[in-house]
Amino acid sequence: MSTEQKSKTVLITGATDGIGQYTAKALLTMGCEVVIAARNADKLEKTLQEFRRQIPDARVEGLLLDLADLEKVRQAASEYRRRFGRLDVLINNAGLIVSSLQKTVQGYEIQFGVNHLGHFLLTLSLMNLLEAATEPSIIHVSSHAHYGGKLDFDNLRGEKSGYNGFAAYAQSKLANVLFSNELARRYPQVASNALHPGPVRTGFGNKPGGFYKLIWTIASPFLWSAEQGAQNSIRLATSPALKGVTGQYFDPRKGACRPSRKAQDVQLAQQLWDWSLKAVEPHLLKDAQW
Repeated sequence: MSTEQKSKTVLITGATDGIGQYTAKALLTMGCEVVIAARNADKLEKTLQEFRRQIPDARVEGLLLDLADLEKVRQAASEYRRRFGRLDVLINNAGLIVSSLQKTVQGYEIQFGVNHLGHFLLTLSLMNLLEAATEPSIIHVSSHAHYGGKLDFDNLRGEKSGYNGFAAYAQSKLANVLFSNELARRYPQVASNALHPGPVRTGFGNKPGGFYKLIWTIASPFLWSAEQGAQNSIRLATSPALKGVTGQYFDPRKGACRPSRKAQDVQLAQQLWDWSLKAVEPHLLKDAQW
């Protein structure tokens, strides 16, 4: 365990199971201080207890965070700043996929709202802490699904009929890469990279009665474990070889590679930034210097 890793404070969203849980465990084992943010208080407490049992000297804390409610994101960011006061690595890991139209508290299509907009607000609310860090890094867990994604600014509240859950998921994952790239341009001193975790076997889309349950069941023997899927996040958070690398998209097999053409569209990234900023502006912390 290096002194460098022991000095890092990491915030990771969605770390009570799956890829996020393995990522958090690995970082704790390396000696990082890890704050795990999750929506479910009971699962959060159980995860904290399990980490402390498995890793007796673990420096791990919890933070309640509901990405589907922008006001609760604001409250969580405020609490984080009050309790911890520093941040070296932010891992925007949490996400969901659904087959039927659902909405966030503020009325946005839930996959776009949780996978992108909630993380957008969280990141901007903590940006001044990241800027104060020695080697700050933001990691966005996206997906190769973004290659099929397109942004429909007239349908981000699910206004149009004929909801397609996977298309909405791909849209949210495209937003992750566009946001990562725009952050890299606006904040060159803060490394911002997006990644594909790989074809991972988790409960992510295997919801009871969900449209994707059958697909998950059939494909499961050919998919990676959550532990394998966490390796790209762990590497980006800790590898000395990646110091200073920013604005990249990482594949677990290929390393840095080209994202989709839309993900490389600077004008589209700026349009998404402006749209997202207007959406979250009422919930931004007044003392956040982003």
